[in-house]
Amino acid sequence: MIIQPFADVEGLVVEYLESRLPDFPTEWRSTAVRAESFSERSPGEDPRLSVRSEEVTGNYPITQNAAVRVTAWTDDRDSAKALAHLAHAALMEHVGDRDVVAVQQVDGVVAGFDPDVPEPFASFTVLVTQRPS
Repeated sequence: MIIQPFADVEGLVVEYLESRLPDFPTEWRSTAVRAESFSERSPGEDPRLSVRSEEVTGNYPITQNAAVRVTAWTDDRDSAKALAHLAHAALMEHVGDRDVVAVQQVDGVVAGFDPDVPEPFASFTVLVTQRPS
């Protein structure tokens, strides 16, 4: 039998952010949080946080480090930045748990515009250090 030594990092980040949504201002509490490699959006869709693991390294079997990008999608640049800052702050407050040793900032919040997904976004990257499950 094969046993996966580390939990899915994208799933861990999604679960954590979903658990923190009640702490967000009222306008953001119903934000969807999804693990997705490529965002498909139509203009005017509800705000969303996308979580994607970009690189994984580590010191198997002791720890695993995953660079995770979180992207906030909304219908305007300022709202995207506000939502991304809230998600970033929530992840920086992660104190660790059974699966996660620590979360550290890699890149702060940066706003952008994707012509393939015609909406503004804001994203940041964190390093999630995991311990074996």
